[in-house]
Amino acid sequence: MNRGKAAVIKSSAPTREFMKWTEDMDAHLLHSMIEESQIGNRVDGSWTSQAYSNIVDHLHSSGYVAITKNNVKNRQKVLKDKWREVHDLFSGLSGFAWNPVSMTFHAEDEVWMDLIQSRPTTTKWRVNSIKHYHLMVELWVADRATESGVELLVKHVDSVLGLVRASSLSNGR
Repeated sequence: MNRGKAAVIKSSAPTREFMKWTEDMDAHLLHSMIEESQIGNRVDGSWTSQAYSNIVDHLHSSGYVAITKNNVKNRQKVLKDKWREVHDLFSGLSGFAWNPVSMTFHAEDEVWMDLIQSRPTTTKWRVNSIKHYHLMVELWVADRATESGVELLVKHVDSVLGLVRASSLSNGR
């Protein structure tokens, strides 16, 4: 008879890994991913096994020794989903400009009100910053390109990267 003692249940179900990511960890991850992409370890939008190994090694050498390949995959999905939502929303709208200092999209109040009225879920982007947006643009914008949108894509990337460089220079970075 069980008298309140906890029974140990063995399960073959996989355990869920949980990792709390910081801004610094995200920055290291995104920089590593860009580096791996530039050296050819990303083929047709998919990472090679070597890329994942190198990314995890880089994060370990940066002091994040508990990070696994699954953590990297899961965090990439979270970041890419967030970026995709923001990119798809603002890339087709006029009246909005990216501010690399506040890391938010800016517009006149009436422009924001019109957007929020038509899409109430966009309220969060008026106040929430999008950390490392420029890195995400560099990493994923080509995945969203269509043949007819390549010129627009190049303009968008150049614009965002130009704003980031100008902001970095004015901040002495």
